[in-house]
Amino acid sequence: MRLIYSKAQRVLAWLGPGTDDGQEAIAIGLIRGISSFLCTRLGVSVMDLRSLSNIYQDLVLKNRNKLPLPNHLDFITDEMWKSLIWLYSHQYFTRVWVVQEISANHERLVHCGCEKIEWELVDLVAGYIIMEPAFSTKFNFSNTYCWWVSTMTEMARNPRNWLSILYLASTYSCMDPRDVIYGLRGLIEVSFGVDLLDPNYKKPVLEVYRDSVEVSLLTFHSTDVFTYVTGNSTPSWIPRWNESMIFRNPFRFGRSLPWKPAGITAPIWDIEKENNILSLTGFCVDSVCFSESYNEGFFSNAMIESDKCKRLLRPAWQGILATIEKSQSQRPIAGSALSAAATSFSFGLDENTNPTNDTHLTQNFIAYLKLVLRKDTFEEYIPHNLAEEGRHGDGRLFGKPAWDFQYPESSFFITNEGLFGCSVSAVQPGDQLCVALGSTYPMVLRQDGEDFVMRGYAYVHGLMNGERQDLERRVFRIH
Repeated sequence: MRLIYSKAQRVLAWLGPGTDDGQEAIAIGLIRGISSFLCTRLGVSVMDLRSLSNIYQDLVLKNRNKLPLPNHLDFITDEMWKSLIWLYSHQYFTRVWVVQEISANHERLVHCGCEKIEWELVDLVAGYIIMEPAFSTKFNFSNTYCWWVSTMTEMARNPRNWLSILYLASTYSCMDPRDVIYGLRGLIEVSFGVDLLDPNYKKPVLEVYRDSVEVSLLTFHSTDVFTYVTGNSTPSWIPRWNESMIFRNPFRFGRSLPWKPAGITAPIWDIEKENNILSLTGFCVDSVCFSESYNEGFFSNAMIESDKCKRLLRPAWQGILATIEKSQSQRPIAGSALSAAATSFSFGLDENTNPTNDTHLTQNFIAYLKLVLRKDTFEEYIPHNLAEEGRHGDGRLFGKPAWDFQYPESSFFITNEGLFGCSVSAVQPGDQLCVALGSTYPMVLRQDGEDFVMRGYAYVHGLMNGERQDLERRVFRIH
């Protein structure tokens, strides 16, 4: 399909008919007006937009400080926003098979009723709308498909980074769950096990997804494919690509990361296909002693800037700080503990998803806590000298990027030996913190008889650079 679209003179995308009151004309007129304003402000043309592989990432986010919030545009009324909500609520934008249609050709026209407009402008305005989650929430864009529009062309950005493609596609819809892979096969570039991903509708869904794990292990020589499991299914080690993966993805923008908790190693693995048992060689670091739930949504500006949301955040953060205090037997909390917590909650990355130093993250974390906590609680747990350091940070940048999504439960944890970490899934005391050879991130395993269940990946302060790589190796059987 990708070849067909790529050879076409132009791709015409049909959203559907218009409305009796002409919502399509209002919406498309608005898109033209907003995109004209944005292009003028940023000094780009429509042709320039076509040369960008990801308009949202490469243009909107990079220049967000130059742009006013959408609701500050004086040529748009509340009624006009409703027309855009209508347009960006079309199911067309959520379909897996549409991804190749849009990404394979640079000549794309979107048709709705009798109106038409260039795809690049639809993409640009969608990215502008989701630039600030507080705006999209307040103006009811949260339930539209702006995020889908702004990420669609990103999937074709790096066909070799196809795990990220499948991650993004997990939020799209299709009639057959195998099509999350087969419907994107033209975008996926693999070197080994090519035939395993070729469309074969005689295979059960689970086998298709299991084959994707095998191809990933063969192709990337790493265990990164397991960062896409959520620990809620059986077998626990096979990603369910048809279930929305709305959790922190460190490879979201295709960047390689420097973490090597097992040192420079390659995975050693085996798959018992008849029983769906995965064997991974690695080492066990420690077990979880304390854990507290949190949510990636805690870091969104919509939560930080609302007094009502702050009241919801305070008990959660007070519980987390009390747990840190309990593990350290010290109040106010020591600076080293707050630094480890800050680095863990941000997974070692700054607001632009780049690895950064502990000082930057700690300053932003302290500034964030000052924004959300009551004054007396803040002073109770945060040492005065660190509170002063927090003045150099920006609390609104901590934990970013945080999208306008309903995130699943994540966990902050402390191990028996005092290691701090965060996991993308629910963790409980007794869970094992393990590192597989060839991994970028440690994983949390839960004992189940003689075998294990994979709960999800984690960032652990003091473990990410191979500090424990000399521990005794063993084989983990995971079902």
